[in-house]
Amino acid sequence: MSYIVLARKYRPQNFKEVYAQDHVTEILQSAIASARIAHAYLFTGPRGVGKTSLARIMAKSLNCEHGPTTDPCNKCSNCIEITAGTSTDVIEIDAASNTGVDNIRELQLELLYAPSASQYKIYIIDEVHMLSKSAFNALLKTLEEPPDNVIFIFATTEPQKVLPTIISRCQRYDFKRIPIEAIVQRLKDLSVTEGIKIDTESLYLIARKADGGMRDALSLMDQAISYCMDNISIEKVRQIFGFIPNQLYYQFMLYINAQDARELIRELHSVFEQGTDLQEFIANMQEFIRVLILRKLGIEVRDLNPEELPFFDELGTLFPQNKLMYMLSYLIACKADLKSSANPYLILEALMIKLCKLDEMEDIASLIGKLSSGQTFTKPASSINTASNKALPPKQASPAPLHTEPEYIEEPEFSKLDFNTDNLEKSWQRIVARVRKGSKMAAVVLEKVLSKEAIGRTLKITLDTQPNLHSMKNNTELLQAILGELFIQNVVLEFSLIEKESPKQVFIQRRTLEDIKAESPEIAKYIEATDSVIA
Repeated sequence: MSYIVLARKYRPQNFKEVYAQDHVTEILQSAIASARIAHAYLFTGPRGVGKTSLARIMAKSLNCEHGPTTDPCNKCSNCIEITAGTSTDVIEIDAASNTGVDNIRELQLELLYAPSASQYKIYIIDEVHMLSKSAFNALLKTLEEPPDNVIFIFATTEPQKVLPTIISRCQRYDFKRIPIEAIVQRLKDLSVTEGIKIDTESLYLIARKADGGMRDALSLMDQAISYCMDNISIEKVRQIFGFIPNQLYYQFMLYINAQDARELIRELHSVFEQGTDLQEFIANMQEFIRVLILRKLGIEVRDLNPEELPFFDELGTLFPQNKLMYMLSYLIACKADLKSSANPYLILEALMIKLCKLDEMEDIASLIGKLSSGQTFTKPASSINTASNKALPPKQASPAPLHTEPEYIEEPEFSKLDFNTDNLEKSWQRIVARVRKGSKMAAVVLEKVLSKEAIGRTLKITLDTQPNLHSMKNNTELLQAILGELFIQNVVLEFSLIEKESPKQVFIQRRTLEDIKAESPEIAKYIEATDSVIA
């Protein structure tokens, strides 16, 4: 007889053997006992938690020759056929392979026939979310008014992809992840039955790797037995599955606390050389810090090996909670960045260095608070050891900039002047320099004015473009205040605009007149006599 893997060999055969799903098994047993059987069930939950196994147990309970019963005998022909998957009245369909509407129509034709040897014809459709929308729509009428002797049991890991109209026609049961403690206990019982010697730490590593799935745990256990035979050690388990022990993460945290980035990176490189998956490394370190945070909050962590508690409690005294939260947020962001990076090792190394330098960083909230309070910031003192400094080479002079704005040096304060053209010309650069302090744009415009003239108490400034005129009008108060500081009289500003004529327009107009004069001497004489202009 061929070898049967543990996941199949130890598959639950009755409600009592289903692990950690009491909230589902108790309701189903009560429904069977009271003969309140629904026509459609929807089992949802993670992989490997018992959805399809419980569907088979449900089918055996309903079609057992001694049933319906909450405790199928597993000895009658119906139970044996259902267990072997050969029953003609219990049909298992993989929706991933039968996604189309044609498959559902074939199923609907089969519904017309009564069960051959059982009380119910039961359809177990696994991964039902893989059905197409048209296939779902074809099922709607059947689910609403099914034959009396037909029961549908749907199983899925992604209920959000199932049409709401399908879910509303079913009784939904949500399966939960199996706790690590339950998986460890199951593996321990199994190892005794199989005559396998395995230590507790190895059991916890396998259970943690299974991520809440009993089937995954049994498959991992099977793999470990194939390699280690009847004596499974923690070293071999780590070698097979690439596990990094929590003691190594503990050492990483000590390096971070000591701000020893060099040793941390060296240890990280040795981990990479063992072929450790980066995503799994980040996930495990996230879990490690999560446990630290929960322990600091006084929350019991059930998924933890009791022998490792002293390590976490010791680390908890070294790290404040806010620092652990920063570290966790950086790790979460890093895990997302690793997926899209061409050089994931660089990202992970940079992250580890950043974690070592967290004490030198300052969070945004505290910076905003300092800015709001008006606190000044000083440049931190240099940490370079002056005793070991060597003489630095002389600093090379930087090249002169290609363009620099003219700088005007103000003269010492003096008595105010009379406002006239001569004093205006003498004081113009001083006026521009003072205007530059208030508006650089206005200073540039004043340097390029077409003319400036002092007439009485009025300063007439002529500009060449409309934007320059608009700029000066916006800075009238500024210029007026500066003139009041330099001149005795209260100077009134007057701006005017002279727009230059378009050369192209002049060229076209003159050429047109010359052409007209050349073509008609009479019109030319009329234009010269009347000084007329033709538009």
